[in-house]
Amino acid sequence: MIKKADTQLIKRLNETRILNLIREQSPISRIDIARQTRMSKVAVSEIITRLIASGFVEDIGKGVSTERGGKRPQLLKLDANQHFVIGIELKRREAFIAVANMEAEVLGSRRFDFEVGTTAESVISRMFELIDLLMTSHKIQSSQLLAIGIGLPGLVDYKNGCLRFADTLKGWDRFNLRERFKKKYNVPVILENDVNTVALGESILGAGTEYKDLVCIWVGEGVGSGLIVGNQLVQGFGGSAGEIGYLEISRHALTGREFKYLYKGQKYFGDVLSDVFLREVLIEKIKNESGMQTDKSLAQILQTSLFKAVIQDVLDEYAYFLGTLCLVMIKVVNPSLLILSGIAVENSEYILESVKHFVKENTQEIPFGINSIVVGKLKDEAGLRGSIAMALQVVFETESVSMYYA
Repeated sequence: MIKKADTQLIKRLNETRILNLIREQSPISRIDIARQTRMSKVAVSEIITRLIASGFVEDIGKGVSTERGGKRPQLLKLDANQHFVIGIELKRREAFIAVANMEAEVLGSRRFDFEVGTTAESVISRMFELIDLLMTSHKIQSSQLLAIGIGLPGLVDYKNGCLRFADTLKGWDRFNLRERFKKKYNVPVILENDVNTVALGESILGAGTEYKDLVCIWVGEGVGSGLIVGNQLVQGFGGSAGEIGYLEISRHALTGREFKYLYKGQKYFGDVLSDVFLREVLIEKIKNESGMQTDKSLAQILQTSLFKAVIQDVLDEYAYFLGTLCLVMIKVVNPSLLILSGIAVENSEYILESVKHFVKENTQEIPFGINSIVVGKLKDEAGLRGSIAMALQVVFETESVSMYYA
């Protein structure tokens, strides 16, 4: 005998299935929905009526008749601007907040800086102020807010809704972020590691939209990777899957090469490849070889043609270590796409091409290949867009993510 709870679940699954179909193929008719879902016209009509009444779908009028003539079909599409989500990207010293509609279109955003060591409560209070400001300025009622997605540095305790470990946010571990936001806005709140959020952003909205299996390697203050396998985010036991910055540099990786600039005996790849360290090395080399002092950012140094000849051998070393990590992920995960993200690869075509050449040279004898290596499409918006995509999964519940929320 089918229990009431089971019928509610079936109803919800069918609504989600139809909502996704409308999102992906709009404008679409009820007849086409019934045909593709293999549901009865009556069942489809009942679900569509509920979705329209709830403000998720809108009737946009009649389409054209088929070649056989007959009655023109009534067409439907997603009603994108009746419900909204909030995406948040939290970093060591700054936070980005955006409000987006049901089609992941960003309607408005805010950012703010804070000092290292600022308490979680102080930062969250400021976030609340900006979220309220965004909702007010875009005339969004609390009843129209569907979910909040938050990407943050560190290992996430998905079950309890807090950070389990955060080297860059001291004192934040065990602070119940999810409960704090849920209490304020009364909507589902999803937390995810920042690199996983970047990977989700690229997978759902960026360079990886046509791939089911991909790896996104991000390089910033440290190094990490997000793994999407079969359209599912791989979180791992304890949420620490993809922490490749903690891979130790083996003697094998150093054999037969001389490293004059980047390798100083560091234990982990993350220490060699960090943006901060790379910038320091580049500034020192420019000073020693050209006599020039510079306070340019890493992106500016990489883009300045005057420095290209001076810094090339440093970038060769950088590409070697990054390429080695790419090889590890290719051998372990065998993705069809590998996405590189971060200031260095986004601002240096030379690094990208050197990494691709290194990987090609070192996979000739491996009995499997990789489709391509690309730079992320979303650039510095990847984390924020990924947070928005996470929040929308509460509505669409696709197979792209699997996570705890409440």
